[in-house]
Amino acid sequence: MMITNLCRSLAGQGVGLLALFLVLTSGTAYALAESNTVFGDDIVDGEVTTADVADDDTRRALNGTDIRNGSLTALDFGADSVTGSRINESSLTTVPLAAQGGTGRYGFDGACNPETTTWLRCSTVVVTLDKPGRILIIGQVTAMVESANEWGSGGCRLHDGTEPIEASWTSVRWDEEDVEEGRNHFTMTAVTNVLPAGTRAVAIDCQDHTGATTYPLARMSAVTLSGS
Repeated sequence: MMITNLCRSLAGQGVGLLALFLVLTSGTAYALAESNTVFGDDIVDGEVTTADVADDDTRRALNGTDIRNGSLTALDFGADSVTGSRINESSLTTVPLAAQGGTGRYGFDGACNPETTTWLRCSTVVVTLDKPGRILIIGQVTAMVESANEWGSGGCRLHDGTEPIEASWTSVRWDEEDVEEGRNHFTMTAVTNVLPAGTRAVAIDCQDHTGATTYPLARMSAVTLSGS
């Protein structure tokens, strides 16, 4: 009698466990089949990989409508992976530093006649840096010995609007052999250090070492460059 009751009890428990198993398994499968929808809580975070997504050449592939506008950031793209053919150039704005790169100014044709070694300003050009940057300065100078003098010497240099550019200093000298030509032409070129944003007057300054040198022409140009 006891053995019979035990068998009936085990049989009942087996039926109950089987029913529970079917509810848990077939019930979930039925729910997915019925709604044909997978929700976020049905997927373990981080478990969807590229193998789970259709390739780009199939109709089941992800497209722009599957991604929320503005949700992608730089971290979603590989380094240097976006090429020119993928970019609408007309939508791009000017790179801030590039905005001032290559902006040029041409100075008026100046002249000066210093009588001593004190520097005298001969020509200027006003340049505006929208951001910190460098300036390429080019100066062209004509020097002459004043009449009734057989020789002379002097020198000129460029100025960045704050301080002289000593490396640009150029000397001129005449002696009895070339006094008949009466003049000397020379060019000075310099790139400034990085200067702060703002407007400044770059210039050509000259001096006279003998009291017999004059500068009838001092012409200059300046081009703004990026700050790197």
